[in-house]
Amino acid sequence: MLKIFFALSLIFVLSNSCQKRDLQATIDEVILSQQDTQTEEVLSDVDLIVDEAVTQNATLLKAGTTGSSPYLTSCAIITLNTKVSPQVLTIDFGTSCTGNDGKVRSGKIIVTSVAFNSFPSVRNKTFDTYIVDGKKIEGTVTKTIQKDNVNNIRTATIQEDITINLPNNEGTAHRVANLTRQYLLNSLGVQDDNQVKTFGTVEFTRVTGIKVTKTVTSGNPLVYSASCHHMISGVVSITTSTGHIWSVDFGNGECDNMAILTINGKSKEITIR
Repeated sequence: MLKIFFALSLIFVLSNSCQKRDLQATIDEVILSQQDTQTEEVLSDVDLIVDEAVTQNATLLKAGTTGSSPYLTSCAIITLNTKVSPQVLTIDFGTSCTGNDGKVRSGKIIVTSVAFNSFPSVRNKTFDTYIVDGKKIEGTVTKTIQKDNVNNIRTATIQEDITINLPNNEGTAHRVANLTRQYLLNSLGVQDDNQVKTFGTVEFTRVTGIKVTKTVTSGNPLVYSASCHHMISGVVSITTSTGHIWSVDFGNGECDNMAILTINGKSKEITIR
């Protein structure tokens, strides 16, 4: 009976090859959306971690650690070398450091800038064996920051050339981005309620070699919440080198791990991680 069941199942699958291809396309798009979103969240985390480290070292003259922040705990050692130009800020997570967000990091984030506390400020980020929850990040991020003191908003233009080594032997992906990020520092001195709005274009080459172009408009930007460490709103439009087109909608502000993927007018809820 079991053999008959498998035979019938095989006949059904073969007679519905178009549906199978559609299903595989959907699976690929879900996986790609998950990988890209996880990368976006990791890099948003890096941004906020660096901001937190700079805030802790407001005088830029001492090392600092903390146990009461969205990210950094006492196992993250922050140092600043002011005797060189540009100055070098290093955040060292050692071999294993669990942050207040529950993520496990190792390695270093290294940031250089002529001036961290004057604006416009240009910061260049590199990584030394930096791994977060099994994802190894390599490459460079250049960020130019302008500050609006009246509205307590900082706006940055960002260029990324990043390689992501995914965990569980999933392979390596490459990301090149030109973005604008707005940092909404909602309550002075309270970092948990900070948000990051991001829009622009990203080219993401996944492990299979398929190239993806992602577009986020300024009218419907991605919003990343420091308090829950997830995208909470915004829409991403995606096209691939194989001709697939779809979108991912992160909702209207609720802090969850879900998004809505829409392909050819059909939508389904997906889990980001």
